[in-house]
Amino acid sequence: MITVAAGTYTYLDKKLGDTAPLTVETAPDVFYPTSTTVLLLRAARKIFSPNPATTLDLGCGCGVVALAMAQHLPAGSTVAASDLSANAVDLTRHNAAQLGLLVESRACSLFEPWEGRTFDLIVDDVSGVSEASGWFPLGVSGDAGRDGTRWICQVLQQAPQYLAPGGRLAFPILTLSHEEKILACAREHFAHVEPLDQQWYPLTESLEALKPTLEELEAEGLITLRRQGSRTLWAAKIFLAQ
Repeated sequence: MITVAAGTYTYLDKKLGDTAPLTVETAPDVFYPTSTTVLLLRAARKIFSPNPATTLDLGCGCGVVALAMAQHLPAGSTVAASDLSANAVDLTRHNAAQLGLLVESRACSLFEPWEGRTFDLIVDDVSGVSEASGWFPLGVSGDAGRDGTRWICQVLQQAPQYLAPGGRLAFPILTLSHEEKILACAREHFAHVEPLDQQWYPLTESLEALKPTLEELEAEGLITLRRQGSRTLWAAKIFLAQ
């Protein structure tokens, strides 16, 4: 049984016409939703038409993406969620029960427990950030490699066999990883890859403290930063592959 920390995260996207918030509980050893999560979820919801009958939230964390999809998709839709962290999956199950939403949740590495299953829409939030960037909080494993491509490229390689005919994959690329390498991998495994949305953000206080390391990664061509006046920016970009 999971012991839930005294913390919550509230999702409400007024740009998509939401009027009622969705609040989930969080835990310190489970990745907390970020602005990238919101951007990814907004993009996924925009491509709901035609409504996917089966959806997978890959790298679900506390479950907010899966739960928002379960909340906004029509009755009869099936939503699944998985994460490498057993604690994350337990938390997703807890949040689903609290909200009265049905989400099939499994603990695994990438697609391991979904063998033989296909989905109309896969929303990937598996880490694609340089492990040297300081992005991951204490207790949350990144292990994505110095260029941040390890897991996202594995997702892109494996996803086609888990997509139903006409199925789509929504995935993020953070410029704190090797964007061009990830896009090349996506184009190798999908006939169509297009950008859906992007947002540039200033470095947070914790990332600013690691600025020398980030500039070293940038000099190696492994990440992309942008300068705007005195500020240094990074971006989250959302893509659709099918």
